[in-house]
Amino acid sequence: MYVRLSQGIRSVVNLVKAVRVDPWRDRLRVAVVVHPGAVVDHSWLRDLISRTARDRGWCEPQWFETTCDDAGTGVTALALRNHPRLVLACGGDGTVNAVAAGLAHTGVAMGIVPVGTGNLVARNLGIGSGVEDAVTSAFDGADRRVDMGLLDGRPFVGMGGIGLDAEMVRDTSPRMKRLLGWPAYVPAVLKGLRSGASRVAVRLDDGRWLTRRVLGAVVGNIGALQGGVSLLPEADPSDGLLDLALLHDVRARGWLVTAGRLIGSRRVDGPAVERFRFRRMELRSSRTKPFEVDGEVCGTTRSLKVEVNPGALVVKVPA
Repeated sequence: MYVRLSQGIRSVVNLVKAVRVDPWRDRLRVAVVVHPGAVVDHSWLRDLISRTARDRGWCEPQWFETTCDDAGTGVTALALRNHPRLVLACGGDGTVNAVAAGLAHTGVAMGIVPVGTGNLVARNLGIGSGVEDAVTSAFDGADRRVDMGLLDGRPFVGMGGIGLDAEMVRDTSPRMKRLLGWPAYVPAVLKGLRSGASRVAVRLDDGRWLTRRVLGAVVGNIGALQGGVSLLPEADPSDGLLDLALLHDVRARGWLVTAGRLIGSRRVDGPAVERFRFRRMELRSSRTKPFEVDGEVCGTTRSLKVEVNPGALVVKVPA
């Protein structure tokens, strides 16, 4: 009888081993991708995230740092090998964009810990800019399925643009953005206005070509800029569409009207702005202009192709 009992116990043990090769696989795993240059107090952030995870029964977080050669997509792919249920992106919009690119269509949720200068994606998704609240939302928040965009094959979560938009990003220092918010862009805007307009042809969703004379074009999955300034008021990151703002080359009076509405309502409006919504867009410019994706200037070009990638990403937002 004892022999049979011993054999039975061994059979059960072997069965458990066969079913659960990795006894940790079903645990709540979290990975953290951090931009080391964006974090002021590394030990405080590590302690905050580790404590929050531990209090909720999650495993000790695994940490990965971005580098000059890898803004976050590569280390996110490395982190996914350990089967995390949650990946935190600690940095600015560039870090969020890179981590999102690595998580697209995986179903693994992304939590955003906004420690950059702009943090537009976090603000537009209602996460705000408070680090402690953002960490709490990452663990306790609701899953929101959001779209991504592709600009010449480059993924983005927030915005991209060509011309004046990219010139503003290029010519405004991170330090001034931290100190002043959106008014820090004013000198760059004035400089961009002097750089001259381009004649562009735009086609939306295989429709007819539209011709405009513009200073720049902005495409967005989100609508609000620094300081809550609304550029694309109809933008919804979950509607399967992207939004376009063409910044027209108008006389000084037109820009004064736009500036007045900006000051009065925090909305970029007036004769200087024309808006559209689309799934696919082609743009051709008469002049070579800089272009940017989620706050990172990528180079110069005379043409762009942009399309939406619907529901590509799961983001943790406040419940």
